[in-house]
Amino acid sequence: MDRLRKSSHFSRKFINLRASWRWSRRDFADEFGRLSEAGAFRPDGTSRRIWNTRNKFVLRMTTSQGFDVIYKSFYRIKEYQQYYLRPSPSAQEALNYMMLSELGIPLPDLLAVGEVREISDWFIIGGFRRLTNSFLVTRFVDGFRDGSDFGIGGPLEKDESLMMEFCRGHLALLAKLHDAGILHRGFTPTNLMYRREPDGMKFCWIDVASCCRATITTKKIADDIINLFRFLEIPGSTRRELEAWYLKSSASPRTDLETLSSVLEKRLTERLKRKNRVPLP
Repeated sequence: MDRLRKSSHFSRKFINLRASWRWSRRDFADEFGRLSEAGAFRPDGTSRRIWNTRNKFVLRMTTSQGFDVIYKSFYRIKEYQQYYLRPSPSAQEALNYMMLSELGIPLPDLLAVGEVREISDWFIIGGFRRLTNSFLVTRFVDGFRDGSDFGIGGPLEKDESLMMEFCRGHLALLAKLHDAGILHRGFTPTNLMYRREPDGMKFCWIDVASCCRATITTKKIADDIINLFRFLEIPGSTRRELEAWYLKSSASPRTDLETLSSVLEKRLTERLKRKNRVPLP
């Protein structure tokens, strides 16, 4: 792999579509090297695995400085041809971290990111090597929990007051995102973090890989909000109250309450029918 590039902030200039590359925040570079040499980033190593699918795994580990970090790796890249001309999911998420941070969206600290690109077994197109692995390292957000606490079977399922505070806080952030012409596309409770403090709830977003610039329409707004409503199974009257809060939080609303509510109810019914469920009245 290419030598480690170090700087205070990540930017597009570090991405190389023709070769392997890696970047680390300057104050994490030495620790990154120690963890790598110790095998902490291997899926079969000593780090705690907290999530995995067929092509992605997520590890949690403690650094020598005493704080925890999250390592997310895409290691079985399917349809790799699409990455000849564009960044990996990890690199794109790192770019999104920069974009959302400029808007004031609360996120974990981005510490490192990189790609592994290798010559294909049988061809190479235009000097672009095949993407075989990519990774992202962020600081673990201590004391935060995700929104699944408010879902069915969650410890706070019946606490409507806290659930409303959670939803309002994150919908206000979503409105800010839409005002900037950006869709979330992964606005699910497990990606929305919260921490209860004496002066109120604090919020943080994780997994922003799917965020993208787009023309914000009523349908697209509804599709983002649906991902929150359908997992928490929020009743209709409460949904409408939260839709009104979203519009109030927007600096430049792109729709009105009646239109948004109508489109959202239709889209929500369509989504839940696919799972043989119906929205709460």
